Amino acid sequence: MAYSIKEIIDIAIKLEDTGHDFYKECGRHFKEPAVIDVFSFLAREELVHRDLFQSFQWRPDAVDEGIFNDDYYAYLRAVGGGLVFDRHTSNIRDFVRAIETPLDAIKHAFIAEKESILLYKEMKRLYPKHHATADMLERIIAEERKHVLTLYDLADKLKKT
Repeated sequence: MAYSIKEIIDIAIKLEDTGHDFYKECGRHFKEPAVIDVFSFLAREELVHRDLFQSFQWRPDAVDEGIFNDDYYAYLRAVGGGLVFDRHTSNIRDFVRAIETPLDAIKHAFIAEKESILLYKEMKRLYPKHHATADMLERIIAEERKHVLTLYDLADKLKKT
């Protein structure tokens, strides 16, 4: 069964919502000012991304059906549906409370950010004829890469203290 572009975008919106919740909870859970600042910043960024996805226009001609078959849509669904944050959305607060250190939270965030990049790169292929949408996805991918670097810098600082 093929999934519509709207369903794939809905996965991305849910990912951004759960990423926001994860980062917000991490900002509450840990006491170090640098950790609170970074996680609060990342939580706000996830909301910006969600708003961008919500602004996408659904175009029935966006996909070249010759390229995207049922297996491809199942793959996108698996990538989007198997993300770290998504597995714990029903109880994100308990999930975060079980994380013992900021470095452990950063490890979870690294995985989710990298998987987000993978999903968005694959989603970009859904829009071969719509350069504005593909460009917007590329901007989000670039921001997700910056999030990885932000998390790396925070981890590096925490390891030095």
